[in-house]
Amino acid sequence: MRKEFLVLALAACQSTPQARPVEPPAAAQQPPVPASIAAQVKAEPPSVDESSIDRSIDPCTDFYTYACGNWLKKTPIPEDRALWSRSFLEILQRNEALLHDILEKDARGEVDPTDPFAQKAGDFYATCMDEAKAETASLLTLREQLKEIDSARDRKALASAVAHLHARGARPFFDFGSEQDFKDATRVIGGADQSGLGLPDRDYYLKDDARMKSLRELYLDHVGKMLALIGDEKAEQEAKTVMEIETGLAKSSLDRVSRRDPNKIYHRIDRIGLSKTAPHFLWDVYLTELGAPEVQAINVAVPEFFSGLDALLAQRKPAEVRTYLRWHAVRAAAASLGEKFVEEQFRLTKALQGTKAILPRWKRCVAFTDRALGEAVGRTFVAATLGDEGKRMAKEMIEGIEGAFSRNLRNVSWMDPQARQASEEKLHKINNKVGYPEKWRDYSTLRIGRESLLANVFAAAEFETRRDLNKIGKPVDRNEFGMTPATVNAYYNPTMNEMVFPAGIMQTPFFKTDSPLPANYGGLGMVMGHELTHGFDDQGRQFDADGNLREWWTPEVSKAFTERAECVARQYDGYVAVEDVHLNGHLTLGENIADIGGLKLALSALRARRGKDDPAEDRLLFTAFAQVWCTNYRPEAARLQALTNPHSTGQWRVNGPVSDNPDFAAAFSCKPGSPMAPANRCVVW
Repeated sequence: MRKEFLVLALAACQSTPQARPVEPPAAAQQPPVPASIAAQVKAEPPSVDESSIDRSIDPCTDFYTYACGNWLKKTPIPEDRALWSRSFLEILQRNEALLHDILEKDARGEVDPTDPFAQKAGDFYATCMDEAKAETASLLTLREQLKEIDSARDRKALASAVAHLHARGARPFFDFGSEQDFKDATRVIGGADQSGLGLPDRDYYLKDDARMKSLRELYLDHVGKMLALIGDEKAEQEAKTVMEIETGLAKSSLDRVSRRDPNKIYHRIDRIGLSKTAPHFLWDVYLTELGAPEVQAINVAVPEFFSGLDALLAQRKPAEVRTYLRWHAVRAAAASLGEKFVEEQFRLTKALQGTKAILPRWKRCVAFTDRALGEAVGRTFVAATLGDEGKRMAKEMIEGIEGAFSRNLRNVSWMDPQARQASEEKLHKINNKVGYPEKWRDYSTLRIGRESLLANVFAAAEFETRRDLNKIGKPVDRNEFGMTPATVNAYYNPTMNEMVFPAGIMQTPFFKTDSPLPANYGGLGMVMGHELTHGFDDQGRQFDADGNLREWWTPEVSKAFTERAECVARQYDGYVAVEDVHLNGHLTLGENIADIGGLKLALSALRARRGKDDPAEDRLLFTAFAQVWCTNYRPEAARLQALTNPHSTGQWRVNGPVSDNPDFAAAFSCKPGSPMAPANRCVVW
């Protein structure tokens, strides 16, 4: 249920959608990497870039193109990216360069003395950079895993094989891990959910338009070629088996819009109910092998999915199940293997995202080392980027944003006094986390060597699996960070009622200690307002101040909220993402409500801090906000985002919120009825 400010899967890595967090990059011939990358990266841009503004565009007609027009014209998308943005991707570029230099030193043994796990991070990175071992040692590691799958001749052995694949980062059939109980946020229980697809979403298997049919044909060919690379003699036929099984899983999967309703993904039928729902799978064997033999309390997110899985398992021969498991083992490991595997995996990525070239090896190795040991390398990263003054200023801004929300609550006409008081209580209970965790993660039990990259990937995944499962039945750890310190993102978690802002995003153009206040509020201030509003969007508002899923508004207040939220959904349904593809107003509803509310709160907090309204400062804030979203997309990437991502594309993350903001129209003297000053605005908060 975590609500991120931006899902960067398209831009930050080139693994196929639904890849696991510790999946590493793989081999490809690369030029020598300079000793220091950070020294070669261009300097931080100004918070507001006047040269990016296209003054030939009327800001009241299209504010996004006004603020970003020249940037859009002069900024090409790098060959190895599906999109490029002025904020997220340029910060990511600087962060990965700094992480590269840190990891190069770690790999040479020149470790940060304040980081007890720097050598493990260095060993992981060094092994990743060794292309020869990806071709040899990693392939041997995969073959050992495939032998285990091939030896699974009965239901018990197959359940065991699924558990071992899950523990090592693959996700055939379903997903299992820890989660907070939606109805009792003090408890950590088990969670079983739908998974097992190799394409981005269920609709890629089920829709019959020409593009989806073409992608399915390519995927079928891709699966066959990958299986052929490991020596399967009947790879083409096996690919058909994989496609049939995944299509069956897709038919039983809940769609993305429905999954946004927390009540539709909460079913505490526990272990006994799961076993009755899918009796053809040996859950006792699976949970024992996975490392959670005693767990009884389980939320089965989509029982209908597990009923469908059970029917599928009853129909399929063990050999066909093994074929499916072999494919998911290869798919999860491919990025750790040799050049042929990487290039074949990239062929699918290119079709889905439009990316023209594979990322340089060092960038892939940096990204996946950060995922595997993010709170090890993150210690040194934080010391080099976020100072005490920056953290202090950020906390002061959060307090201002919360004050703005509190003031706004008094003027929300559709709420009754009880709902207003309960919302105020929830606001004051939000836990704010800035920069990095108070207690760093202990990687003492994680074993990393320098022989096989895939073995290290398995070790990192098994470490994370143990860490995750060990939470079940224990008190909730409210100090944990769900992102690494170097991540360029932020999130709100409704079950924790917390906002988290990693050090990675606290940079220009979002934030800088010496930037003008309007620029900081238009950047990081809007991020803060966005995350805060998530606590009261169509999902977050269903969780109370303690993180429990319950109705804490009267039916009348809930109805009034829903009417206003539907206005937002209809508004964004009308926006075109690319070509013939519109945004899905209900898929993006929570993020759009948060964008509209976040911008309003940022401006209110700035005005309160200044003690006055200043049209010039308002214009600067709005421009800083808009330039955060200056983004060039490849058509494939924009299409994929519109179909699968809960965030709107950049143009509409600007024009949508400003058109719903009367203060914007006042600041830019927009005539009533102009595109950015419509007669009827959608206002929730």
